[in-house]
Amino acid sequence: MNITCPHCNTKLNIPDHKIPKDKDSSFKCPKCGDRVQVTASQITASDQGDRENGTAGQASMGSAPLSARGREQALVCMADSPGRIKLVAAAKDAGFHVETPASISEALGRMEYQLYSLVLVDDVFDRNQGFKAMSVHMNEMDMSLRRRICLILISDFFSTGDPMAALHSSVNYIIGSNDLDHPEGVLSTALTEHLNFYTVFNDSMRAAGKA
Repeated sequence: MNITCPHCNTKLNIPDHKIPKDKDSSFKCPKCGDRVQVTASQITASDQGDRENGTAGQASMGSAPLSARGREQALVCMADSPGRIKLVAAAKDAGFHVETPASISEALGRMEYQLYSLVLVDDVFDRNQGFKAMSVHMNEMDMSLRRRICLILISDFFSTGDPMAALHSSVNYIIGSNDLDHPEGVLSTALTEHLNFYTVFNDSMRAAGKA
């Protein structure tokens, strides 16, 4: 469900399973810390809008070209460095609003109330604990949400685009840290491959009558 914090105007995307369907509820805005009220009538209206929009809503999260993505959210989990600065700039150029949490606990806290369609994690983030914690979180996520997230590992140990290393690491793509000097093309390739993979996947599911 999409909702805007009335206190700081931050746009939030709350996973549906986090919201009670039959009663009013509230949650703390991850940006300003104030309480945001969600009424049962808002939930009903949101559900109705999703049904009326149908496939149009799905298209906005995966089938649009990179230049038409709008302001989707990206999370860059890296220590402050020249590489992070260049990666953040590349993500912004691709149309993302970028956030840079200082710790893995902060990153996971933000993900509770916001959908980040792009998540980049350095394998040494937060004293080498960040990527492990992010992997556990992603593996426990509902697959309908997980498929909407392009998870990229920034690694000192693997080469950019290594498909077997990505498979074994349970990520969508790997960017080698030696390619962070000019990450624009690499990031574009990662996002395009993710987009194309799930376009084919979703078409196959629909053809099989499972979507």
